[in-house]
Amino acid sequence: MKTGMMSCMALLLLAGGAASGAEYEFKAPISHSVWNLEEQSRLTCRLVHEIPDYGRVSFTSSASKNRNLYFNMLPALESKNTHDVDVRAIAPSYRPGIPDNPLSTMKNYKYFSGELSDQNAWTLTSALSQGRNLGFFYNDWYYQNRPVQVTVTAINFKKSFRQFTECMNNLLPYSFEDVAFTVLTFDDDTSDLTPESKIRLDRLVTYLSYDPSVQELVIDSYSDSFGTTEHNREASARRANMISKYIEQSSIPRDKIVRNSYGEKEHIASNATLQGRNSNRRVVISVKPSTSVRTKFSYDSPADLSAFGVEGVNDMSAGSEEDINSDEIKGKADAVDKSLAGMSPARRPAPPMTPKEMNSQAAREGGLPDLNK
Repeated sequence: MKTGMMSCMALLLLAGGAASGAEYEFKAPISHSVWNLEEQSRLTCRLVHEIPDYGRVSFTSSASKNRNLYFNMLPALESKNTHDVDVRAIAPSYRPGIPDNPLSTMKNYKYFSGELSDQNAWTLTSALSQGRNLGFFYNDWYYQNRPVQVTVTAINFKKSFRQFTECMNNLLPYSFEDVAFTVLTFDDDTSDLTPESKIRLDRLVTYLSYDPSVQELVIDSYSDSFGTTEHNREASARRANMISKYIEQSSIPRDKIVRNSYGEKEHIASNATLQGRNSNRRVVISVKPSTSVRTKFSYDSPADLSAFGVEGVNDMSAGSEEDINSDEIKGKADAVDKSLAGMSPARRPAPPMTPKEMNSQAAREGGLPDLNK
């Protein structure tokens, strides 16, 4: 009798999809139900579960001002059509009779993995923590649009999820988007950053120290028009060089840093007021994921900049306004990084800003009128 009960239990454990009406089921067997903390850093935490013959699923959280969570279905074969996926919490087969609990509907885009975020993703972790499996039901193109069930088991989930949440608690409280465009301002006629700018710069350096994927960092230095043109040109160059040396502490190679000194060009406010001059006296740092065309103008000044500790700084203050705003001089970003190919349309980042857009944003951050309009 005992042997018969064990045989029935084994059959229940192996059975899958019959109650749901699915003709095909993908599921990790009990002996291979493993959750791996595949990535853990101050930028990204990723918990992965492999499903034989299907692919994998993952929970991911990234550095951000707000706690975020993404769940992704990552099939080995890319989707050939866009379809809806019915997501349910289902009882394990050794607890028969418990009805499914509908959780969400996930959009699986053509050529992109399915994704749930925020509260919908947290709901999945709650179900798994309570010992419920997750069932994903849809009609699969590869099986002539017949019903398929992908089952994500809760076995071994809780311990790995605790490690995952510990990793989440150690993420930086700001993302790449928060540091990719950083405006720094200086005290009058000095290379001393204002207290707020010191905080912004330290935040940027901290982020860069954890992100080896940065391909280029552009430092654009501007001055106000208080003093001679030559003095402002040299002050602008000194600030660009000073910021560059500070950023090199984050292990960014020097050849990935481009420094441009614009001098009195590209004001974002009137120089007739103290507030306006404070805003014009700035450095704009843009971090780019792909290499840009470098500027074509080099510094051409009678002054010996080595006396100011300046080296290798491109100066743009001798160019015309039209030249300085041209795409040819500022450079264009290369093709979008290949990693975007696997990103859902909803999460693709905005295209990089043009020089005029950068200056307009700097004006808005300072509460000033936009002189580019």
